[in-house]
Amino acid sequence: MSLRPSARTEVRRNRYKVAVDAEEGRRRREDNMVEIRKNKREESLLKKRREGLLAQQNQQEQLLSATSASDKKLESLPVMVAGVWSGDGNAQLEATTQFRKLLSIERSPPINEVVQSGVVPRFVEFLARDDFPPLQFEAAWALTNIASGTSENTRVVIDHGAVPIFVKLLGSPTDDVREQAVWALGNVAGDSPKCRDLVLSHGALQPLLAQFNEHAKLSMLRNATWTLSNFCRGKPQPAFELTKPALPALERLIHSNDEEVLTDA
Repeated sequence: MSLRPSARTEVRRNRYKVAVDAEEGRRRREDNMVEIRKNKREESLLKKRREGLLAQQNQQEQLLSATSASDKKLESLPVMVAGVWSGDGNAQLEATTQFRKLLSIERSPPINEVVQSGVVPRFVEFLARDDFPPLQFEAAWALTNIASGTSENTRVVIDHGAVPIFVKLLGSPTDDVREQAVWALGNVAGDSPKCRDLVLSHGALQPLLAQFNEHAKLSMLRNATWTLSNFCRGKPQPAFELTKPALPALERLIHSNDEEVLTDA
């Protein structure tokens, strides 16, 4: 049976509407999937940062139980602060290590309480102790964990002048100190585009790229790749001229056999 012109037009319109609705539905589903992947990616980055720090700790000691350990340690905070400000190197190292353990508690580390205790500038001073690498390492680790907190926490680390010292420590002869400096700069740069640009302005890219060598441990390659990704991401994007030197390294990294390196590259 032949349809009237007006009926044929209505059929075409209905078919067109169905096609448009299907296309719109597909587009919305794709947008939702992109958003879900983006959220999971952002959660993964934050989680990876915390787990990365904790993974290093697990190699050296068992984790403290979260709440009870935190409460107990906070009770001895004045003694720990006194140790940090002591003139004795061993006391400084022991107290700084205690602060690092406190800041490495898995859930709700008391970052604000530590910041308010006034030890951050002292930790920054310890970063310059080239004659005492263990103290450098513990101070760097503590500051890295502080920088992994809120933007205000990160700002405290920046305001006390830690960034240029961390950049200098990328050339440290001590592997652990160098790798911890990589972590710290990754946390600072990952806070915001403004912090990222600040880190780049201190010339962090070239010494970071120097970590990608044949002698680098896998943990260093993973951490350095993650930090490099933080140097290159964010909106607005960094000036291309600042990150252009990273292209050859990224080209090599995308052929890595390691999943973590590949993901961040």
